[in-house]
Amino acid sequence: MRNELDVDLEERDFARDPLSIDELRQLFAGRDPRDFLNPRSPAFKARGLAGKTLSADQALSLMAEEPNLIKRPLTVAGREIIAGFDRSRMKELFKR
Repeated sequence: MRNELDVDLEERDFARDPLSIDELRQLFAGRDPRDFLNPRSPAFKARGLAGKTLSADQALSLMAEEPNLIKRPLTVAGREIIAGFDRSRMKELFKR
């Protein structure tokens, strides 16, 4: 996809370099962080989160503690964020 878009992307491995809670707050500012939780991840299931109602702060704390709870990839361009692999949105975001 990177070649197809012809863009340079900065990558961050959340497992090796997790986002801090402050980074997550800044990243998701003005958005509901719960929208960026991945309910299909094994970590989500292992923590028994299915069907639970979390506050935004709880979601941020969980993502800071367990990065595998974050939908990936997260593609950020300016204030736009795409969570998950959405080829058409990525093309639209990066078209020249």
